[in-house]
Amino acid sequence: MFTVSVETQFKAGHSVALSDGSKEPEHEHFWAVLAEVTTDKLDGRGMAIDFAQLKARLTDITSKLGGGSLSDIDYFREKGSTAENVAAYIFQRLEPKLPDEVRLASVSVSEQVGCSAKYSAD
Repeated sequence: MFTVSVETQFKAGHSVALSDGSKEPEHEHFWAVLAEVTTDKLDGRGMAIDFAQLKARLTDITSKLGGGSLSDIDYFREKGSTAENVAAYIFQRLEPKLPDEVRLASVSVSEQVGCSAKYSAD
């Protein structure tokens, strides 16, 4: 099994519900995103997937999240803009953009160093 990963970042604001029912103030993060794909076989060039192609597909999704507030996007208004939901959102949009022979294993999202959430297929 081969695993390939790419990373990107975007800047966006968010606000999440606190355990006491209140909401924290809107604030921004430089969100770091790591996407991992797997495959059992390599193509004729000896690649699972071209890094540039995978990163372009991931960046196409994250570029739509950056520059504003995640709470302006319907998905996050309904589910909340937690790191867990950001990871799931990106996973659900990246998976159908991959070639058939490549499987999206996981998307990890970090809103700051040492604080990350991972969404995986399993």
